Amino acid sequence: MDLAQLTDWQHQFISAAFATDQQASSPGMAIYRNNLVLTHRASIMETFPRACQFLGENTHIAVYRYLVTYGKSSYDWADCGAHFAEYLALQPELAHLPHIAAVAQYEWHRQQLNRAPAKPFNQSSIGLLGTHAWTDLYLDLAPGWSLFTSEYDTHSWYNTPKNNAIPAKASTQRTWVCWRSAVKPQIAKVPTHTQVLFEHAAAMNIAQLAELAAIATPEPLDWMAWLATLMQDKQLFGLRSTAQT
Repeated sequence: MDLAQLTDWQHQFISAAFATDQQASSPGMAIYRNNLVLTHRASIMETFPRACQFLGENTHIAVYRYLVTYGKSSYDWADCGAHFAEYLALQPELAHLPHIAAVAQYEWHRQQLNRAPAKPFNQSSIGLLGTHAWTDLYLDLAPGWSLFTSEYDTHSWYNTPKNNAIPAKASTQRTWVCWRSAVKPQIAKVPTHTQVLFEHAAAMNIAQLAELAAIATPEPLDWMAWLATLMQDKQLFGLRSTAQT
């Protein structure tokens, strides 16, 4: 059974488990359904502890509705929360509590950072800039490297011991970059003047990024200094000759 077939089977099974027909109400199917709900709930609560803390007594019903809405499309239970923040943001009853979805978004990125495969730091590969065509080179970014936007400073709030208040809200949305340096998750605000470079860092080749630095930033940008800063922060692990997937 390949991945597509397994995914289709999972969707069919979950649909059958939550159907209202006679088969779904049978004792055997009820056991499967209960096990599915309990495992799913445990996974969500482990991935999103602070978001679930804010949901309080509504956690179980929110997680149950999320399972019914999105089902399970991956092998790993740890991946079942991929759309949980999005789901919370779309719930009318939580419209006056937008920080809950923001916290869930942050917790999802932390979980992805912790699960990202390790890779070697290859500083010597920077020498490829002098030996290869820049159109053939790409940034080899740190494990879990990704961007997200939020109006809330969830990173500072999350790392404040025994902080029970809600995260501080900024006047505008900010872009954050997250990555894992060694075994420690890292999250930082993206500087406004280099945001366009961060947005394309994972997909563009070096030549395209260098051109973008020259034409798209609001002020002169030292392209090589930007690369050096990425490497110093351990966001950049080196260069590669193929695009990052």
